[in-house]
Amino acid sequence: MTSRTREVKDEILSGDRTRPFHQGILRGLIDAGAQRFGDGTPAVAVDGTRTARVARRIAKELLNVDAVVLMRESGARGRRFLLSFPGKAAQRLEEFAARPHRRMGAVERRGYLAGIFLAAGALTPPKSGYLLELRLARPQVASEAMRILRRFGLAPQRRLRREYSVVYLQGADQIAEVLSLFGAAEARLALEDARSVRSVRGAVNRLVNAESANVEKSVRASVAQSALIREFAAREGLESLSEKLREAAHARLQFPEASLEELGAHLGLTKAGAYYRLTRVLKIANAARRPYPGPHT
Repeated sequence: MTSRTREVKDEILSGDRTRPFHQGILRGLIDAGAQRFGDGTPAVAVDGTRTARVARRIAKELLNVDAVVLMRESGARGRRFLLSFPGKAAQRLEEFAARPHRRMGAVERRGYLAGIFLAAGALTPPKSGYLLELRLARPQVASEAMRILRRFGLAPQRRLRREYSVVYLQGADQIAEVLSLFGAAEARLALEDARSVRSVRGAVNRLVNAESANVEKSVRASVAQSALIREFAAREGLESLSEKLREAAHARLQFPEASLEELGAHLGLTKAGAYYRLTRVLKIANAARRPYPGPHT
């Protein structure tokens, strides 16, 4: 699990929420993490001690039952826990879970999405691309999550990964919106900050790349000008040019990679003045081009 995922989950768990939001969280945890022991006792899988503690408190608040927290496993994905509902608690849990989903109000639907994310969600750090996933074992839960996300104006997508249905959202705008639905305002601000930094860095890189390309193009042109002037000097001689043009030709030969601005500074001219004189030199050199006859035999 990425640290960004943990930060979002901790913010969801630390918020002071309303009863409908808590109802949604518990329903989402049940749908995404439903388990059952061999004797039929229902349980809910959660991913950490804090999630287990808060889920137990919400169950006590809403169902007036004392769930039992059991550690299920400890491996590469970290410690995972089961919230067990033995005895009479099982009946109350199942009655609560059996309520039709379509009766949920907007706040409870937001809590439901937050609960699913707590049980089965992951958020990719912005530097790796904007992606939020809900990895769900039951296809009907994936369908319900997609229905609710669409109802909030989002565009979730779905794919199969081994035995899981993965519902995912891509793009900073969508993820920022769903973080708001979770009630994770700080996480949304962190995402917006990261997006701003990436945008500025991208703009700077584009400018640097464009400038580098322009410099490279200018250097190539300057070297080509020097070659043409050397060719003219070998055939016609620079003495055939006027004094001012001869100075420009010599300056280009002396500084083959200099920009027009730098060339102008050397000649005591503006950039426009250097451009005018050098253009005249090149025009004369081009006009004088002809096959070199070579020595007489």
